[in-house]
Amino acid sequence: MKIAIDIDEVLSDTLTALISFHNEKYGTSLKKSDFHSYKYWEVWGGTMEEAITKVYEFYESDYFKNINPVQNSQIAVKSLKKHHDLVVVSSRQHEIEEKTLEWLEKHFPKAFSDVHFTNAYSLSGQSQKKSIVCHYLNAKTLIDDCLDYAIECSRSMEMVFLFDSPWNRLDLLPYKVRRVRSWNEIVERLK
Repeated sequence: MKIAIDIDEVLSDTLTALISFHNEKYGTSLKKSDFHSYKYWEVWGGTMEEAITKVYEFYESDYFKNINPVQNSQIAVKSLKKHHDLVVVSSRQHEIEEKTLEWLEKHFPKAFSDVHFTNAYSLSGQSQKKSIVCHYLNAKTLIDDCLDYAIECSRSMEMVFLFDSPWNRLDLLPYKVRRVRSWNEIVERLK
């Protein structure tokens, strides 16, 4: 089975690094629990454009370069790779494609048959819908942390695993969306 996997907060503990960067550079004291939305400007204030600029500054920092993998993600991906075709489908922008591919190869060597960037919140180029990319790739399962993507992709996929996070809380999820708290849960369910 082909499984599409997101990067940020699924493979990569990006938010922890972004919070450290933001707190140091802008003198804030943000915590992960403050992120009730994936729209960062709703958390730290300012406009969407200002938030995008801050994120691009983060991309140029050592914080971005030194992001750690999500706990147990490497072991889980290695296990899933034995029985499934794994692809990455990320909202990341084309401008950080090279850095992202280097990070994936460092932490998940040869784990993915393909990597796609939907280019969301980019300063240049058009973005694509994650559901369309997953459909094009014929992925049957998605592993993500974004509620909007989970709901959108659940309409055409067999199953979506949604990592539990403060920004994706909803009492009732669609039938095909399963909330998970760890990679171990995903591996168990896909055995």
